[in-house]
Amino acid sequence: MSVGLVFCHGWGLSHRFWQPLRAALPDLPQVVTEAGYLGDTAPSIDWSQAEHWVLIGHSRGWAHGWQDWSPAPNWAGTVSLCGFTHFCARQAGEAGQAPRMVERMLKVLDTAPHAVLSDFLQRCGLGHLAPVPDQALNLTSLRADLASLLSLDVTEAFSARPCPTLALAARDDVIVSPALSEQCFAHQPHAQLIWHEHGGHALGHVHADACAQHIRTFVQAWC
Repeated sequence: MSVGLVFCHGWGLSHRFWQPLRAALPDLPQVVTEAGYLGDTAPSIDWSQAEHWVLIGHSRGWAHGWQDWSPAPNWAGTVSLCGFTHFCARQAGEAGQAPRMVERMLKVLDTAPHAVLSDFLQRCGLGHLAPVPDQALNLTSLRADLASLLSLDVTEAFSARPCPTLALAARDDVIVSPALSEQCFAHQPHAQLIWHEHGGHALGHVHADACAQHIRTFVQAWC
């Protein structure tokens, strides 16, 4: 059975986020999606490269790919890098970002989109991937997908669909806290949560070789 990898990047990024990790997995068939936030065009996808596919998703890209993106056959497995089943805390005291953080970003996005992206990506540890000041942006997609984080919640659906999942998380991630990663993945019988001490919200772009080894082991064992 041949297995390929489908790469789905997170909010505010492009397919360039995946370059180090893709280079570390050269022997596996790969396709990469593109949301077009930074003006990039989605590449054509050749599903004939493999019989089965594993979703590799970063941040919102994991939840989006798992729930909404369906041109591929059912996933043989999924890999979350700094991902989540919900992003905002749904009630007081629960893990997750405060909705006001997303609302504040939305309020400024229309008037200063480059500043919003630069600030966010700096916090992620990915400032070098921020768009240059005069770069054209797809504000419609940026706004819609950022707003979706306020209500996104695939927790029940993920629990009900026992697709083998590897969750890679960093203890110094300031976007997806360790508590949120624990809440989303640690108690799911079909998920394995593996911690990295460092990497922030850039895990998968930094420490690509270590992440690639975890992915290779997961694919060999479960897919």
